Amino acid sequence: MTVGLAGRGVAMIGIILGLIAVGVDLVSSGGSASHYYDSGAVAVFAIVLLSMASYLPAEVGYDTAGAVAGTTVFGFYLFVPATFAFDHLGTPGAAAWIGLGTVLIPIGLVIVRRAEGHVSAPALEPSAVVRSPMFALAVAGLILMAAGIWLPVVTDGPTYWNASYSGHALGILLLLVVVANAAVLLLPLVSAVRVSADRVLFLACASFGLAAALWLETFNHLGVLGTGGWVEAMGGLLLAGGVVALRLTSARRARAPQALPAT
Repeated sequence: MTVGLAGRGVAMIGIILGLIAVGVDLVSSGGSASHYYDSGAVAVFAIVLLSMASYLPAEVGYDTAGAVAGTTVFGFYLFVPATFAFDHLGTPGAAAWIGLGTVLIPIGLVIVRRAEGHVSAPALEPSAVVRSPMFALAVAGLILMAAGIWLPVVTDGPTYWNASYSGHALGILLLLVVVANAAVLLLPLVSAVRVSADRVLFLACASFGLAAALWLETFNHLGVLGTGGWVEAMGGLLLAGGVVALRLTSARRARAPQALPAT
């Protein structure tokens, strides 16, 4: 078995774990259990994206798209463990922990690329990034995500900052996500640091999965969602959408033929 094939196998394991998580117990209480599939929106979100992630192990030429889909689901699956961290980690059921296995999908892509000697994704070119309206869209999404941390998650409820059982685990995770995205987007503009466009893409899509988790889980009862829930989800969507557009632009630039020097 080649290393590249092993990487695709690793990604397949991540996909299988993600699908299993949809159907097993998420939280058990009082003799009853909740599941991810209890929400149709969550089930559709996870199953559709994990189906798209199968592009990677299937070797159909959409490795990056498959890894992006799987990484988005991984971000979604981070929400429940972060909510119960750190004082009640024994409360979530198997689904909360099995779902985290979807991190194997982007890991599988890394293994494949190193094994097959693929050229790494181009870095986002600072001059082109600044001129793009998609960069402004991504930054606007990041600002909304930062603001959403301090707004009520549900109507008259706690904010993301103090919504977890330990008080701040979920809020700290979201804050770290905002800082990490800000670093990979803004550092190249003010320094010589160059960040792979795919790293920016994967981070943004995982962030969207995390930010939209509560919106998806309450999809059938969106009236209970507070300002923070809406702002966080919309911020994640704008961030991911802007970065996806920037990544597509960088890919087109990389494929474009270089002009020959004048003689």
